Amino acid sequence: MSRRRRDGVRLDAALNEAVKGLPPRDSALATRLCYGVVQNGALIDLSLKEYVPKTQPQVWDILRLGAYQLWYLDRVPHRALTDEAVRLCKKTAPHAAGLVNAVLRRLPGKPPETDDVSVKYSLPEWFCEKMAAILPPGELEPFFASCNAVPPIYILGNLLRDMPESYILTDPAELSGILRDGRGIVADPAAKKAVAALDPQPGQRVWDTCAAPGGKTAMIAMAMRDEGYLLATDKGAGKLPMIGQTLSRLGVTIAEVKQADASSYWPGGLFDAVLCDVPCSGFGVLRKKPDIRYRTEVGHFPALQLAILRNAAKAVKEGGTLVYCTCTLLPEENEGVVREFLTDDFVVESMETLWPHKQDTDGFFICRMKKDN
Repeated sequence: MSRRRRDGVRLDAALNEAVKGLPPRDSALATRLCYGVVQNGALIDLSLKEYVPKTQPQVWDILRLGAYQLWYLDRVPHRALTDEAVRLCKKTAPHAAGLVNAVLRRLPGKPPETDDVSVKYSLPEWFCEKMAAILPPGELEPFFASCNAVPPIYILGNLLRDMPESYILTDPAELSGILRDGRGIVADPAAKKAVAALDPQPGQRVWDTCAAPGGKTAMIAMAMRDEGYLLATDKGAGKLPMIGQTLSRLGVTIAEVKQADASSYWPGGLFDAVLCDVPCSGFGVLRKKPDIRYRTEVGHFPALQLAILRNAAKAVKEGGTLVYCTCTLLPEENEGVVREFLTDDFVVESMETLWPHKQDTDGFFICRMKKDN
């Protein structure tokens, strides 16, 4: 957390570096603690400030970790977590060990009550207001709570090796082995629905325009039974090895992985199906990427999304399929972009929004379009 605050790096990137070399179970626990503190940061800080108005960032993080464990992890006794926090403080800020001990011992056994949902769920006020304008009143609290929930880990077995098709992983410590051996991939049901809307078939030509980190590319290849041609492009050169490694472990041979800006790149031919899983604000995956909540606005995303969609549409053959999807729930990035894009050449065949509190999936928008002339 300190590195993210200091250098502005993404939470998942900083965390992945920090847990390198840890046993899988310790890595899973460190991830849960880090994500949990960020997901509940506003509520934790509100309570801590009653006892200590201000202290060093490292000490504040130790207090946050202690409060999170006390309120959200039942398996850690109050005395034990306090003692562990004091030991950690003695290594990083010895002068504050007494303060940490005093504050954590005085904390109540449950988080403070508040009617302010922005504080209760540590979400930006503007986002809460926008969701209140979209969702029925009775769905707001369940949705906000889902943003801080621990999501299931859905595994899609490697269909090219006749592995079990889909299941929920009950032990996160097993995940690294599954990925390393090519037995399967992490595949949220929302992502599977996006690929199902694309409906790739063996022998077709398919373009995945914004392919990183490669999960949907892998699902497309498996649906094609590794027959045909699959072009996977992404603007970020640093992301390409991840895509290639995933496909290689699964035994995929039909994919060409290439650096390209999907808002302007011409692939040199027409495709039966094109997937535009575009960059977005990410407000549908808050439970997986909790630091997204600190974004203050949608910014440039709608313009970029529209540019990618318009350019990719040029590569769809007559009668072909174009799928536009995002992992956000904001209308200006979803229905708004589709409305701006639609021309006489394309008709909408289906449009769906998935919500974490309803389907227990990532928040996702999926629009399937057909080129009809």
